[in-house]
Amino acid sequence: MESGVDKKTNIPNRKEFFDRLIHLGDGVDKLATIQEIKSKSFMSGPNAWMLICSIMIASIGLNMNSPAVIIGAMLISPLMSPILGMGLAVGINDQSLLRQCISHFGAAVIIAVITSTLYFLLTPFKELTGEIIARTTPTFLDVLIGFFGGIAGIVSIARKDISTTLPGVAIATALMPPLCVTGYGLASGEWSIASKSFYLFFLNTFFVSLATYLIIRILKFPHRTFIGQKERTKNILGITIFSIIAIIPSFFIFKSLFQEFKTKQNLEAFIAEYLGEDEIYLDEYSLIHTEDERKLVLKVYGDAISEDKMDYYKEGLIAKNLADVELNIIPTSEINLDRMHLLESKVSGVEKIASQLEEAKKTESINSEQINRLQEELNSRQMDSLQFTRMCSELQVIFPELEEVSLSYAQSFDYEEYKAKLPILILDWKANADARTRRLGKNKIQDLLKLREGFEEIEIINN
Repeated sequence: MESGVDKKTNIPNRKEFFDRLIHLGDGVDKLATIQEIKSKSFMSGPNAWMLICSIMIASIGLNMNSPAVIIGAMLISPLMSPILGMGLAVGINDQSLLRQCISHFGAAVIIAVITSTLYFLLTPFKELTGEIIARTTPTFLDVLIGFFGGIAGIVSIARKDISTTLPGVAIATALMPPLCVTGYGLASGEWSIASKSFYLFFLNTFFVSLATYLIIRILKFPHRTFIGQKERTKNILGITIFSIIAIIPSFFIFKSLFQEFKTKQNLEAFIAEYLGEDEIYLDEYSLIHTEDERKLVLKVYGDAISEDKMDYYKEGLIAKNLADVELNIIPTSEINLDRMHLLESKVSGVEKIASQLEEAKKTESINSEQINRLQEELNSRQMDSLQFTRMCSELQVIFPELEEVSLSYAQSFDYEEYKAKLPILILDWKANADARTRRLGKNKIQDLLKLREGFEEIEIINN
């Protein structure tokens, strides 16, 4: 047998074939790899300026909600090298190199956070974009990205494939954008955004370094010998405990995201199954989380979706594991043009009621009590646009953080009390409005509407 081939059968030996297939050591120059990482781990003048430029580009990309610009920033970022350097230092047990890498990495993080914070303080565009939000939900999936990205990074350097692989690693692990989002959070006073995005950066950093450490040990790079077994055990135990502590919060965040995903699936299933053909009358729906409950708000055309079917809808919510959700139905006369083709062959609820009312008046086919009921229902679905516009203008002067106000009359039933024509005001706040502003604004607006507009009973929802 030679070269892993059985001479009799001319078939490759299976064990040797698979050993060679997964062997990492081919083509690895260990001493050159150590020198390569050491030489690029320091945040010298040019690297510092490259970092500032990449942070500025990434921040602008987040502001513009442009993935292409953000990817470009990640490609020129020099942050990956000191992270690999820390993993290398632990792997070869070089305490001096570890201290140098940590100090240079710390300086890089400070430069990056200061630069992004200054940018978001000075820019007039403060909108919370989708690209920013995407960096505020770190989960254990990011742990896997960082870990396997770190493996790809160290293997590419060790095999001199850096020119083709390392840029992809820089994009996949996404080290730059979370730091920029941390700056956004600090600049806007959103501590939750700042902390979550920095935790995402920390996860990526730590597990890239951990992967580097493991590959260095697997490939048996030359390293300083531990003084004794006790020191070696202490080193391994410390890394293991720190890894577990680092990963724990990501599991809780992932659990929360998974629950949101399941809820979204259940809502879509409820709409499709229990509204059925009547879904064409559904303009939009939203699940709103308040302090002590969840509300499913259906914004609908006409009366095809109404309180008459509330028992049926509640049954559907229970069947779809949404028993704790309170259903609110809000009629609207605002037509979504994207759905016009679905509605043009149907008669809207308002037109239907108006037609019934006119017919009743002409033929006297129903009694006056029913005519009055139809008239009241028609009135409840119509809105004085001038009065509403005036009210919104006044609210925006008093509360400049308001972005949009929606007012309608809902029909709701919580299985204890039926509420007909209950006014509901939905407040959409700008991204820079903190929780305290939203809470106090809601209370003040409620008092104002009761005093000025005569709403004795009105429900206000912060969206």
